[in-house]
Amino acid sequence: MGNAFLNPKHWIYVLCHLLLIVIGFAVYGISSNGLFIGIGGSLVATGFAGWIIFVYVLISEDVSERLRILTEFGFSNAFEGRSVRIRDQYDQRLKNAREKIDIIGFGLSAFREDFGNEFESWKHRTSVRILLIDPEFPSPDSNYADQRDKEEMNSDGKIAADVKRFVSAVSPLIRKSGPKKFEIRFYRCLPTLNILRIDDELFWGPYLIKEQSRNCPTFLVKRGGILYDKFVSQFEQIWASDEWSRAIPPEWLSADK
Repeated sequence: MGNAFLNPKHWIYVLCHLLLIVIGFAVYGISSNGLFIGIGGSLVATGFAGWIIFVYVLISEDVSERLRILTEFGFSNAFEGRSVRIRDQYDQRLKNAREKIDIIGFGLSAFREDFGNEFESWKHRTSVRILLIDPEFPSPDSNYADQRDKEEMNSDGKIAADVKRFVSAVSPLIRKSGPKKFEIRFYRCLPTLNILRIDDELFWGPYLIKEQSRNCPTFLVKRGGILYDKFVSQFEQIWASDEWSRAIPPEWLSADK
């Protein structure tokens, strides 16, 4: 139940109905007269009915509180993993995206393999912004990408290579003019969250030690909830700040790369 202990009003209610039950049994035992039996039985029944109603109300209050939390924080769904494990959850939403697609990830190799052929169509109907981990931060020899490789038990340099492949694959699209923008920046802060925002909904999940990103739990929240607003703000702050992210180096986007 919502509260670990009953408050004083609850105890008064419980004890009053206990008193009715005790009095009922006492009256019931006074005599075999039908009147006393009827009165005693009614008192006992009233006491037990009161307890049943009390438990029902407490449970209802608990459910109401849970619903309030779900509504206030904007929770829509939860999944055991992400990426290829819940691709069907992404598919229709990405096909219908009209406002924004915002992503924070590492190298997003699986995402590129699954949706790379659709990137150009996205650019014609929505703005796409992607934050990839900077494979050279804090330094080329000691960086967050290599650290995460160790945490995920990858081969050395896997994430950095994924980042380079992603940029290489989409660089023609970044250079190409169009009605909407397709942009990438490198983020330079501790990688704590995976985020995929598609218009009014946002998938998010943590990164865990000794777990591949695709196997980490993922949650879906919607616009208007506390978490949606918090994570959109997080993305915007990283994206807009030259301290927390940087533009892709021009040589990475050169036509002959």
